[in-house]
Amino acid sequence: MSITSAQRQSGVRPFLVGMFVDALGSGLYYPLTLLFIHSVTGLPMTVVGLGVTAAAAVGLAANPVAGVLIDRFDARRVLIGTYVLRGLGFAAYPFVDGFAALIVVAAVVAFGDRAYYPASGGYISVLATGADRDRLYALMSTARNVAFGLGGLLSAGVVSLGGTTGFVIIASVNAASFIVATGCLVLSGRRSPVEPAPPERGGYRRVLADRPFLGLVAAEQAFTLTRLVLPVALPVYAVTVLGAPAWLLGLLYTLNTILVAVGQLAVRRRQRAARRTHAMALGGAVLILSCVAYAAAAAFPPGPPRVIALVTATLVFTAGELMHATPSWALAAAAAPPALRGRYLAIHQQTWAIGNVVAPAAFSALLGAAPVLLWGTLTVLLALASLTLLRLSRRLPPDAVAAPRA
Repeated sequence: MSITSAQRQSGVRPFLVGMFVDALGSGLYYPLTLLFIHSVTGLPMTVVGLGVTAAAAVGLAANPVAGVLIDRFDARRVLIGTYVLRGLGFAAYPFVDGFAALIVVAAVVAFGDRAYYPASGGYISVLATGADRDRLYALMSTARNVAFGLGGLLSAGVVSLGGTTGFVIIASVNAASFIVATGCLVLSGRRSPVEPAPPERGGYRRVLADRPFLGLVAAEQAFTLTRLVLPVALPVYAVTVLGAPAWLLGLLYTLNTILVAVGQLAVRRRQRAARRTHAMALGGAVLILSCVAYAAAAAFPPGPPRVIALVTATLVFTAGELMHATPSWALAAAAAPPALRGRYLAIHQQTWAIGNVVAPAAFSALLGAAPVLLWGTLTVLLALASLTLLRLSRRLPPDAVAAPRA
């Protein structure tokens, strides 16, 4: 039995509402991750850092497990499971009183965080097709950025309450946000579509044998590492290497968040006539320009000229991010066979899990050796990735590569 347009549309609104509430709650927490855990649990900051690192390592297994579950059950059920896991984790944070308990709770949260992305991507692939799927990915990115920004603003007010009270409130509100998100999907269960899929064959062996798709994943890894520059490398580069004022980091992050929220749908409309691989490759070229601009900022005199150079580079970086994000999600979903879409998207999203492990140490080492090495390395990786995408346009499924049709 095929899914009608009305069935698809009936599941869109609950998904978007739940996702927005989830992101709003998470926005309270993410800017203060280590400080939040330290304040709520009372554990030393060094212990918190070790616990979060160990939990992140556990989270590496989340994507592969989520892929199997999505294919065996369906993406909506797994998405609900990610909300439940994170809700339980944040509800438990105030009761953590030791290192072992911290690892368990943080691992539950990390597992839910990582599994969320293939589950949400898989569910969008059921809710929409063609150009509508690209638009829904863009809309999700817009809504999440708006919600993250609002959550970040609210967190400042909550923390101002003083002591651990504000952080306990953050834990409670974040847990409640996952409960609300779960309710949105559960209550819409009868109306939400479930894509009928043929029996799965091959499992991850089939994914790993799909060489064009693995080429796409390899190219995506270069983009993922580059997109981690803003939260991971730029604070060290701007303040430590270039001597920029610390307040500039907040400005650059806010600028990026606002522009992604405002510009995602507009950029997606301009990409409607472009093949997805070519749209991503063009985004790669723009990101290369941003790397050059960041490196060139060191040549400007300290003070306002250098600040302007960093702002300009961040604007170019944001443009490249906008051009890459929506085609990347849509291409991966469209290139995957429906019966194994969960596993395909899990492998595709593993680039973020790997990036989050590799980027801090790799970026720090390159900046410590010579800052230009970081920007040069990313430039080479992006150039190779963009050329790979152009070659893959003839090897990936034609319908997945083609300009999205309404």
